[in-house]
Amino acid sequence: MEKGKYEGQQPQITAASINAILPGMGIEIHSGGITVEKYEKLIEKRGNIVPITATYAKNGGLSLVSGHDIFSAYQNCGSEDIPVIIAETADDSDALLLMLDMMVTHPTDHLMVSSCLCRLIDEYLVPRREIAKMLGRSLPWLSMTERIGRRLTPDVKKMLSNGVICMRSAEEIALLPDNVQKPFADRVVNLALNKGQVKQLVSLYTEGKCSKRSRDAMLNDPLACLKSAQKKKTYQTTGYSLFSKAMCRCKAALHELTQVFETLPDSAVDEAYGQLCELMSDITELMDIYQEDFTRVNIGGCMN
Repeated sequence: MEKGKYEGQQPQITAASINAILPGMGIEIHSGGITVEKYEKLIEKRGNIVPITATYAKNGGLSLVSGHDIFSAYQNCGSEDIPVIIAETADDSDALLLMLDMMVTHPTDHLMVSSCLCRLIDEYLVPRREIAKMLGRSLPWLSMTERIGRRLTPDVKKMLSNGVICMRSAEEIALLPDNVQKPFADRVVNLALNKGQVKQLVSLYTEGKCSKRSRDAMLNDPLACLKSAQKKKTYQTTGYSLFSKAMCRCKAALHELTQVFETLPDSAVDEAYGQLCELMSDITELMDIYQEDFTRVNIGGCMN
């Protein structure tokens, strides 16, 4: 794309049949939500004055680039024609640069960004590391954004588009099975769960050791599950602390006994000293095992 190609030029606006508009760019057309309702009122009051942006498709039609909420508003209002700004894209390199520009200039349109990202990876075969470099983003951000586009179900995408759930919660919900995402998202909204609680619940649900009964409980009463998990974590932390203190005192007492034994004749303490050393070894091994198990504990695996 030539630098400054469109500088100083008025955008070309034309009227097109709404049925001739294709989703294009790998981006889903969003419907519903506060933004769509705002455009509906504007269209009903002032007519078809708000344009969408589209490019010429290979089949001769128009491929929607941006303005998905506007497009949905025109559909809901029953409009037959729609004003369109034509974004000239001479070749694939122009389309690629256009998508990158959209991702930079509309960072809060999470679904559009994730859809463009997936198309850059799948159709243009742009390496993820290169995309991250061009956008000035980290690879973890890229991974989470891609997850939204590939794994989030349409119902939950609609909730994200309408602002019902936040991006961070959506990233976690995308880790759940398809049939669970919508019911879980509804519980998140109804109970006003924050992103930290959502992350903890998803972590519990996706834990391999978590039983079906526990997973059903997380959907039916997530707050009770969070409370149970916190209680178990407190018990485990307290239990390990008490056990550790007791073992330290025991080892200290045994150490004092060994010093006493060392002052006695060897013939009198050989057998007792050997047993004492074995006992100390067993206690040390027990503490190591308990500490290792405690470190590996995942609360979700315990909620059975």
